Amino acid sequence: MKDLHSTPFPSHHTSQCDSCVFQPHSLRSPDFSRALVGGQKGYQTYRDLPWDLQKIHQPAIKIRQLEPWKIALIVLGTVLAAAVTIGLLVYFLSYDQKLFYYSSSVKITNIHYHNELSRQSSGRFRDLSERLERLIDKTFHNSILRKKYIRSRLIRVSPDAEGVVAEALLTFWFSSTDSREALRDRVERILRRGLKKYRGPLRIDVRASTISSK
Repeated sequence: MKDLHSTPFPSHHTSQCDSCVFQPHSLRSPDFSRALVGGQKGYQTYRDLPWDLQKIHQPAIKIRQLEPWKIALIVLGTVLAAAVTIGLLVYFLSYDQKLFYYSSSVKITNIHYHNELSRQSSGRFRDLSERLERLIDKTFHNSILRKKYIRSRLIRVSPDAEGVVAEALLTFWFSSTDSREALRDRVERILRRGLKKYRGPLRIDVRASTISSK
């Protein structure tokens, strides 16, 4: 029996051939000068190729991702910037404002003084307080000071020869640089205009009604 390992096999591929599938190929860039489209002359460079061919031969682009600590730094910077902006807004819109108080004396001629009017918890005082405060609120809510006006509160009712004098405390929200006296004149004009337009059950002496600074 012949030794198969010693029997030489003839080599059928002693030289390189173009049709051999086992022939090693070099990984060279494609020669675009040989590319023919519609029988036209070949392209000399990659830039000369049509867009669709460029897309085929375009190398894959590696997408860069931000590292976690960089993302955290960006988020932290955004939050700090928002906090500073909000803080500045609060400062200029709130801390630059100041409460202004004015005392309003309204003379009412169709109410006779009663001892119950000296107590804020009494029914007579609460009834007069509700009527007068509603009148003052409506007057300033319909004026140019509607955004500055806060509230009014009846604090005292005093006897008068022709009726009673109701003293109310008016609160406004003005800039700290505003003149208190100049604003007092404006508040008084607006209040008197509202008292003149009033058509309710209270008879008010507009000329005897005044405004003073607190």
